[in-house]
Amino acid sequence: MDSVTLIFATGKSTVAATKELVLTSYARLTLCLLLIVGCNSKETKPQAAATAAVSAKDSPMPFQVIEERVEPSANSVEMHVLIAAGPKHDDLQKLLEFLYRYLMKRNDEEPTAAAAYVYSDAAQYKTPPRSPIGSVVRMAGTPAPKFENKIPLEFWQQVKEALPRAEKKKTLNRNLSMDPLGKSLTITEFYTEPGKDEWAKTASFYLAMNVFVEDTRALFEKVPELRGMTFTGTWKDEPVVKITLNRAMYDKLDLPKVDEAIGELHGRAYLEMSTGRGSDEKISKANQKRMTDIYRKMIKTLGKQAVISSKLK
Repeated sequence: MDSVTLIFATGKSTVAATKELVLTSYARLTLCLLLIVGCNSKETKPQAAATAAVSAKDSPMPFQVIEERVEPSANSVEMHVLIAAGPKHDDLQKLLEFLYRYLMKRNDEEPTAAAAYVYSDAAQYKTPPRSPIGSVVRMAGTPAPKFENKIPLEFWQQVKEALPRAEKKKTLNRNLSMDPLGKSLTITEFYTEPGKDEWAKTASFYLAMNVFVEDTRALFEKVPELRGMTFTGTWKDEPVVKITLNRAMYDKLDLPKVDEAIGELHGRAYLEMSTGRGSDEKISKANQKRMTDIYRKMIKTLGKQAVISSKLK
């Protein structure tokens, strides 16, 4: 219908009728554009999945789903869940493993990429940047998921991880006694022949201190909660070393520097042997004395906290 026909049909003026026609056409065009944009946005934006707000019955611990996003075009899923405060490391790990299996197996077709993030407080999720206490993420094209568990191991677990126990068949194996409340421990080592379950033929001060430094560094560096420890070295059923120290005293010993000095002496001895500056036996004996001197100097900083038997040469 042109503007002249519209005049006779409505009785409006030419100008008014033409204006009304233009406005009507513009409105229809705008509506079409909005519909097109809306259709495209549905194809590109992730969709919020319709999921249960609470955990599945077979979950190792209760959780609440606070968000789940599904991207159909990429066949990916991302889930955010909330759990009660104060979870233990092992419990959170079991939950992460459960969530991964749940996301991968709940539908007939496994997602190409999947991720689950766990929070123990709503603020960790709502406050940017988000700070989950644990996550499991499998990126597209990767063969296995990557787990991240930010809950520290329990004290006893930290200790066992720092000093794994030797074979159970050994009679002269180290003994560990832990105080989880006081965050302290007592360790007893037995000075044996290398690789054998029998006492060392001689009581060596160097051997005793070498074991002490190795154990002490492992414990204080790998057990953040450790406050103090007592080290006992035993030779032929007799205590020959007893050292008690706390973290402040450990820091004072500066054992990384001691180990560095010992390493330099080993390098010096190797150079002397390779260049024929003496017999291997003579160079080894001299190197042993130099290393022993470093360890004796280290022990002096502990004062009465270190008791060393005169049997150690």
